[in-house]
Amino acid sequence: MYIFPETEKKLKARISSYRSALNKEKKEYHFISDGSGKRYVLFSLYLVLNDLQKSESYFNWYREEFPDDAGEPIQKLCWSLGLLRMNKPVEARYRLADLMLANLYLIPYVLGQPLEQEYDIWHASNFHNLDYIYDLPEEVNNAITDNEREWMGEAYGSLEFRRIRKRYIEIYHELLTTKELAGRKILLNESRGLLQSV
Repeated sequence: MYIFPETEKKLKARISSYRSALNKEKKEYHFISDGSGKRYVLFSLYLVLNDLQKSESYFNWYREEFPDDAGEPIQKLCWSLGLLRMNKPVEARYRLADLMLANLYLIPYVLGQPLEQEYDIWHASNFHNLDYIYDLPEEVNNAITDNEREWMGEAYGSLEFRRIRKRYIEIYHELLTTKELAGRKILLNESRGLLQSV
């Protein structure tokens, strides 16, 4: 479990420390591997700090430095809400849909909906598992406003999101028993295309 800074001053210091470490790694090695995941934690720190200008600057930096990064669900949650706060609802909605497919359980958890059990699907990594929801820092959950939860709920319950979610679950259920490489490739390619309509 990540230990969150307790004060705004410590929050800013942690952000500065992480940004410096990432920049130092880039300067020394000409790329950033970031094995500890600082690049993801920064999204949470910026959401709680609620400095939209610095958040936007960081989002742009992240996109430039990690154009092909798969990301992780809590990062996607914070990214989506940060964009919503910046009055970028189209991009925010896309990031929320991306989050939904990165972890099927996190949005319902944030919305306070009951979670009974894991779907009977292939989970590509521990990011996709039900118990990942308990990695969500309390500070991040507390920083989400009622209006933001309402927006998330409307998007999550929309026909578009339900259609995407249903097909994703069908694909990943098929992946449990599809062993041949060609078949898996077809299914995975379809799953990657599900967000094109958002």
